Amino acid sequence: MYRHNPVRRAAALPQAPVPDWSKLARDDYVEVRTSSGAVFAGTIDMIAANRSVFWVIRSDGAGRTMVYSGDDISVTKVARRPEFAAA
Repeated sequence: MYRHNPVRRAAALPQAPVPDWSKLARDDYVEVRTSSGAVFAGTIDMIAANRSVFWVIRSDGAGRTMVYSGDDISVTKVARRPEFAAA
């Protein structure tokens, strides 16, 4: 019988920026690139119903960061690193 493997599925995610934030959801692992060139990654903790803002729990230990669609940023949905992926 086929056994579901979420790690295999996560590896197939595209590595291109997501222009339409309606495709994002809670627990998605994303990389955020600001206009100044700063980059951080983490897991979406909360996302507004209208998808104009979301909060990321950063993987670098810097806490929780709000990301607003009105800012000049690029968001990429990425596969989780193996140590964060569910088995």
